[in-house]
Amino acid sequence: MKSVIWSTYLPGCLLGLALSLGCSAPPESESEPAPAPANEDVWNIEQIGNAVTSDGQVDLGGYSKLAPWPNTDGRYFYSGCYDPAPLVSNMGEDRCFLTVDLETPDRPVRLATVYGFDRTASPSPPPDHVVWSPTYPFPNLPVQAPCMVDWDNPGISAGTTRPACWDPGWNTHTHYVSQGPAKLLAVNQERYRGGTDRQASNHGVKFYDVSDPAAPVFLSYWESPSAAPDPDTGVMEDARGTHHFNFSGPYLYLGATYEGYVGRILVILDLTDPRRPVEAAKWWIPGQKTPEEDAVRDWVQTPNALRTPIVDEGGKLTKHVAMHYATIYGNRAYLSYNQAGLVILDVEDPRNPKFISRLDYLVPNFDPTNPNQEACNRAAGTDAACGNTHSAKLLPGKDVLWMTDEYFSCPYGHLRMVDISDETQPRIISHFAYPENTACDPSNPGRTADPARFPRRGPSTHIGNTLGDDLLFLAWYGMGVRVFDIANPESPVETGHYMYKIDPTVPEFAGNDTYDVIFGPGGRLYASDGTSGLRVLRYTGPGVPTD
Repeated sequence: MKSVIWSTYLPGCLLGLALSLGCSAPPESESEPAPAPANEDVWNIEQIGNAVTSDGQVDLGGYSKLAPWPNTDGRYFYSGCYDPAPLVSNMGEDRCFLTVDLETPDRPVRLATVYGFDRTASPSPPPDHVVWSPTYPFPNLPVQAPCMVDWDNPGISAGTTRPACWDPGWNTHTHYVSQGPAKLLAVNQERYRGGTDRQASNHGVKFYDVSDPAAPVFLSYWESPSAAPDPDTGVMEDARGTHHFNFSGPYLYLGATYEGYVGRILVILDLTDPRRPVEAAKWWIPGQKTPEEDAVRDWVQTPNALRTPIVDEGGKLTKHVAMHYATIYGNRAYLSYNQAGLVILDVEDPRNPKFISRLDYLVPNFDPTNPNQEACNRAAGTDAACGNTHSAKLLPGKDVLWMTDEYFSCPYGHLRMVDISDETQPRIISHFAYPENTACDPSNPGRTADPARFPRRGPSTHIGNTLGDDLLFLAWYGMGVRVFDIANPESPVETGHYMYKIDPTVPEFAGNDTYDVIFGPGGRLYASDGTSGLRVLRYTGPGVPTD
C-alpha cells in the first residue's frame, strides 16, 4: 500500500401532483448578467460564465445534483434544489427541481422550476414558525395537499391555534435527480427538516417526462413502505424517504428507508413502464432487517453518519449503516453504504442481486495509512474511525474505483482509491487529503482550525466525474472544485482547483458549498453550489481537452 499523498494548498406549465410549475422561455435580451464575485483562489481553472434566471440575472438559487452524468445531453441538464441563500427562506427553494437550457453554453438559463407543493394554494409555513420545532404542539395533523392555511393568523404562527391540515410537501427535500432512458427524470422525496419526524412527508421517488424540458410532465410516484407512527411518540421512523439513486437501463438503484429495516436499504425499481414503477428487488446488509435479524446485528445503529465517530461500545461499533449511493457498470453495482463501506453486487439479473464482497474500512485502526486517523482519535477521545462512504465510481479502463467520504466534522472526508482487480477482496491503494481535512482546533475538535475560511461547509469530499481515463473533477464542498491526475491511482496528483471569493457581508457568497461537477460542450465544466447558483468553468491545466 502506498504512503499517504498530501497536497500543498496553492494560492492563487403543466401536470403535477400537488405542485406548482413555473416555466419561462430564455430571455430575448442578450445583455450580460451581473458579474459574479471575483475568484479567491484559482489554479488552472478559469470562470467563463454563470447560470442565469429568465430575466438575465445571475441565478443565486441552490443547485445540487446534476443530471445526466458525466455529460449534459448537449442542450439541457437538470438539477435538484438545495438550501436557498440566505439559508432560511419561505420560498420552498429546497423543495423543487430545475431544468436548465444550454443554448448559450456559457450562460445556462433556468428554464423551469418544478415545486413539490403548490406554493399558492398550500403556502409554506414561515421560516421561524414553531411548526418546524420538535416541541410542536399539534403533531399528526390530517394530511391534505394542497393545505390552505392562513399563516398570517397570529394564533397559528404562535403555535396556539391548531392548523386545519398538513401538506407533506412542506418538509420534502428534493435535492437529487437522475436521468434515465427516454427522457425520464427521477426526483428524490426525502424528509429533511429537523423536528418534522412526527409530520407526514413524501418519501420515495417521483418520475417526470422531460421530453419538453420547459414543461416537465408528472408520470408517477413510488412511495417507500413505512409503518404507522409510533403510538407513544408519534415519530415516523422509517418514513424518511430516498436520498440518492442512479439508473441502469430501465432499472433505478436507490437507497430508501423501508418498513421493517434499520437504516436505508437498496431497492431496485423497474421503470419499464414509468407510469407504473415496480419493485424488482431489495438488498440489505445482514442485521438491518428488524426484528428478524436483531440478534445478528453487530453494530449499534446511530442516527447520524455525517458527524459521529465510530467507537467500540460494549463490543459493538457505533455506526449508521444505510445504503447511500449506487453506480452500475454492466453487471456490477458498487454500493456506497454510509458507515458500512463499499459493497459489490452482481446485478446481471437486477431482480436477484448477488453479494460479491464488502470493504468495511470504517473500523478503528483498520488502515494505518489513513491520514485522518490521528485527528479522528483526537476528536473522539479514543480509538475511532471517522467517515461516511458517499460515492464510488469506476476509472475508465481500469479495475479501480475512486471513492469519497462525506463527513462534516473534523477530520473531514477525503478521497480514496480502491483496487478491485480481485473484486472479492477490494483494497485501498492510496489516499488524498489536504492539511485542511485534519487541521482540527484542539479546543473544539469537531471544527476546523479556521472556521472563518469555511463558514458554509467544511472541506469534505462529495461527488464528481472523470474526464477521459486520467482526470478527476471533484466537488470538495468548502474547498470548491478540485482536479486530479489519476493516471497512477496509487499516487493522485492535484493539477487544478477553483474557489470563489468569500464575502461574509453577502449571504449568497458566504462560503463555498460545491456539490457536483459535470461536463459540457467545448471542455466546459458545470459546477453546482448549494447556496449560490451554478458556475461555468474551463480547465486549463495539463491534460486539458483540445475540443
